[in-house]
Amino acid sequence: MSDSTADPKFGQLRQEICEKLTNGSEWLNTPHELLAGDTPEQRLIAGDYEAVRNLVESILYIGIS
Repeated sequence: MSDSTADPKFGQLRQEICEKLTNGSEWLNTPHELLAGDTPEQRLIAGDYEAVRNLVESILYIGIS
């Protein structure tokens, strides 16, 4: 896993979430069952970029919430 504080892709993903999802900043801090009850922000801090990226893409392009 990557260090989420050093890798700019984590910040870019956070920005994309805030821009594209309604209440994106709130969504980042809301536990999600597809992340085993973790918040997306917790997963990003832990370095799990791919799990959050995949979930965001599913929400944007498939429509799950």
